[in-house]
Amino acid sequence: MIKVKHSVLFFFVLFSLNLFCHVPPPRTMGAGMRFLFGPSYGFYQLNKNHAQSAVSKMSAMAGFRKEVRCDRNFKFFFLFGADYFFYSYGYKSYYFLPDSLQLYDKEFRYDHSIFAHEINIPLQVKFSFRRENNSLFSPYLMFGYHFRYMLPATLTISDNSGKVKTDEVDLQFKNKLFYKNVNSGLNVSLGWQKNSLNKSRGSFFMELNARYGFSPYFFQEDYTASSMFM
Repeated sequence: MIKVKHSVLFFFVLFSLNLFCHVPPPRTMGAGMRFLFGPSYGFYQLNKNHAQSAVSKMSAMAGFRKEVRCDRNFKFFFLFGADYFFYSYGYKSYYFLPDSLQLYDKEFRYDHSIFAHEINIPLQVKFSFRRENNSLFSPYLMFGYHFRYMLPATLTISDNSGKVKTDEVDLQFKNKLFYKNVNSGLNVSLGWQKNSLNKSRGSFFMELNARYGFSPYFFQEDYTASSMFM
């Protein structure tokens, strides 16, 4: 049995174009509840000794934020809440039959497809370029830190003859934060917001959001390659 252990540099960014609706309280409070949803796109890098041809598939997110004003000028805000991500991606790798020789010959004959989902807890600071209490429209910039909790994922393996195996796998982080399924990351957002003025209750915003995860994640099964961090 030949086993190759190789550490790889992990790069994971999620771009999400989110469409939102904003339910504001009275303007004197300078805060509100934001509900969001939108598609996303992931960039993945794999251990090249064990896999190749990573491709992003269907991905999206939904969540909510509680927004709290932090200054008298209606420009600085603090936000916290929760997001639900689901995403899928594919790559070509090994599949080892039970009691077979695990030969790492770099002939990646099997297509792997992963459907994963996770819960994020974001903590964000928003700077609005215009006062939100007297501007109908206001662009903004937002920075944040988010905790990630990885949920079980579904793995499907197939070859030219069709589906070979479907299994639920335990995705966990290489560098755990305080538990194997928990880590964190950074996010930055650029957005545009319509505010509620003159007792109008209609309010919404659009946002381009980029996220970077600090740790690669992986799963380990007898029929898959070892040390294949994603």
